[in-house]
Amino acid sequence: MPTRIACSWIDAMTAPRSEDPQDLWLARHPRLRRLLLSGAGMLLLALFGLALLPLPSIAQAQETGNEDPLAASVKRFLLTQTRSLGDQVSVEVHDNTARLGPCAAPEPFLPRPGTPQGRVTVGVNCQGEGRARYVQATVSASVRHLVAARTIEPGDPIVASALAWRTSDVTRLQRGYLSEMPDAAGHVATRRIPAGATLTDAMVRQPWLVKRGDTVVLIAQGQGFRVSRSVEALENGGMGNTIRLKTEGNQILQGQVTGPDQLRVNF
Repeated sequence: MPTRIACSWIDAMTAPRSEDPQDLWLARHPRLRRLLLSGAGMLLLALFGLALLPLPSIAQAQETGNEDPLAASVKRFLLTQTRSLGDQVSVEVHDNTARLGPCAAPEPFLPRPGTPQGRVTVGVNCQGEGRARYVQATVSASVRHLVAARTIEPGDPIVASALAWRTSDVTRLQRGYLSEMPDAAGHVATRRIPAGATLTDAMVRQPWLVKRGDTVVLIAQGQGFRVSRSVEALENGGMGNTIRLKTEGNQILQGQVTGPDQLRVNF
């Protein structure tokens, strides 16, 4: 069928017309005309056959560039676990997970609790395997954190004016960095904090509401009763801290700081 169509089209295009000298020349040389018709027909058949060949699909081309499913699962897991760090988070998997072999229904988990930051280890449970796999990765993110706007001496109350904000890569920060103003303002410095230093939870503490050696009020309460008595604090404590205390009968208990010179024990 394509040959007939091609020949008919060529016949129509090369039919002799009196006003065209080239057409008259082809009419006087029938053998050459047949060769031209045959060559044109073969060319059209070849083009028609090429058009029927399947083109490489975009999905197949993309598939060759896809990363290993195990690495992709670890990346998705870490991005989910680091949402609190903000939007500018990137994850790099260091191990060649493809060499570990296929992993059916991968279930990543963190061997250590907390928000993953910097270089981390991710465990992966694979369906049907009794032993977890472990993959090394790095979590990078630009986070805003608190720094000292001026030098703060040990024991100084920390006020908001003594603090400033800075944005850094999380991999360059010490663990326990402070990213909320209430975590530092209103607290007390436990050590000397130079100007520009990043504040961590080890550098600050809550102000003491109960001091060691002071006589404080202990409120003991339980179902159907509530009594109070004077006791001696054996440790310093801030709001919510649990410290040791000694009763008048030299009994050692633990109580929670609930206010200035006040402890509570629940029974």
